[in-house]
Amino acid sequence: MKEHEEAHFRELSRDLAEDIRVRRMSQYIQHGSTTTYDHVLRVARTAYRLNHILHLKADDHSLIRASILHDYYLYDWHQRGDRLHGYHHARIAADNALRDFAISPAEQAMIRSHMWPLNLFSIPLSRGGWLLTIADKIASAQETVMDRIRPSANPC
Repeated sequence: MKEHEEAHFRELSRDLAEDIRVRRMSQYIQHGSTTTYDHVLRVARTAYRLNHILHLKADDHSLIRASILHDYYLYDWHQRGDRLHGYHHARIAADNALRDFAISPAEQAMIRSHMWPLNLFSIPLSRGGWLLTIADKIASAQETVMDRIRPSANPC
């Protein structure tokens, strides 16, 4: 990312990234050994970069807010044995984000649709929604693959 884009990203993400409620996501594992907090920041950065690389002109502020809050469900789905977590956590995250951060309807829609196509009827309807959905898939794949590569790496 270019220096001015990095500065802009940090400026737009700072309020949520430093919020104590958002930082609670550091307690939960998302994929492999990646915390939910680290995951949502990776998704936000990826969505922001895609928006600029592809010149899609989605609203950066809403895109970053929705990206950081897209997994704001605040529980460890592994310990709960929640095998259907993928189907309902987007709704829970959107409801929690609305309650705690008064997100906009556009941000709420982006969060609710980020699990498409798993949630077939929650289709992203905006550029921001598509960017969040794609960035989430990219980040999830990176986190899952990297966790599988690291243990097998030669320690020498």
